[in-house]
Amino acid sequence: MSSTGKVSIVVPCFNQERFIGETLQSVAAQGYRDWECIVVDDGSTDGSADIIASFVQSDPRFRYIHKPNSGVAASRNLGFAHATGSYFLPLDGDDRLHPDFLASVMDCFGRHPAATLVHCRTRLFGAKNRIWRLPDYSYEKLLLQNMLVNSAVFRRDAFERSGGYSEEMVHGFEDWEFYVRLLDPQSEVRLVKKPLFYYRVKEVSRTTEQIQSGRVEESMRLIYARNSERYRAISHNPIGVFSRRMKDFAPTFTARYKRQITYLHTAYLLVIVSLVGILVTTLVSEPKSPLAGALHLRSRSLPPPPN
Repeated sequence: MSSTGKVSIVVPCFNQERFIGETLQSVAAQGYRDWECIVVDDGSTDGSADIIASFVQSDPRFRYIHKPNSGVAASRNLGFAHATGSYFLPLDGDDRLHPDFLASVMDCFGRHPAATLVHCRTRLFGAKNRIWRLPDYSYEKLLLQNMLVNSAVFRRDAFERSGGYSEEMVHGFEDWEFYVRLLDPQSEVRLVKKPLFYYRVKEVSRTTEQIQSGRVEESMRLIYARNSERYRAISHNPIGVFSRRMKDFAPTFTARYKRQITYLHTAYLLVIVSLVGILVTTLVSEPKSPLAGALHLRSRSLPPPPN
């Protein structure tokens, strides 16, 4: 049984002229029709506003808010403050949704009415094109590693209890820090096992800039500082936590190692077959080559077979 209710989609946009049209078109193409899309222009200086305006004019479910630049977290919070739906979905201005995304997610909420959050498998596109294989969810793992993409659907009341996105997280990981507060060990999180969310990978992005600027550790420390009580709840037995996490990670690394060995052996075999093929071709096509001549002389010097 599918759940019913309006989904409020908030799209922060800062200078996404190249991609914002694709993003909003993927929203317009949703089979599930009960949605609103609030696009928050975070002080763009390119042609993004004109592209957004074309969607607002063609479909009243699109709404536009402009504000001075203050970051992704502040843009999402502002958008959701104007939302009227019972379910919330953040969507970045360069990503896309499969046409069945909302229908599949709302069907999952209908089958699991206690769920706080529903997410889908993710397909990477752009600089990389493949399925993004993320670890299975558990709250304990979430405290140590984020396995939930930023575009998941969660209930409005859960968002309001959490206080929204932290606007301190200006260098990234704002979605990870938000999920730590949105959820708890008792929260029910469900996965739609189809790749219905499309995450764009670019050569230069907020993630690459965060790494290059050395802000990763700073962002992680801020996540811990804002949620220290939640981390202390698992720190009474850090050895046990480490052991459980290693059991999670070991199969992944073992499988990766086996795949690499298989690829390596296959490459060696192909090289050997190619070299043998070249050698045979050389002997057949050039019988007077030094190697062929040596083999010919050697065959002539052999004694005749006995009668």
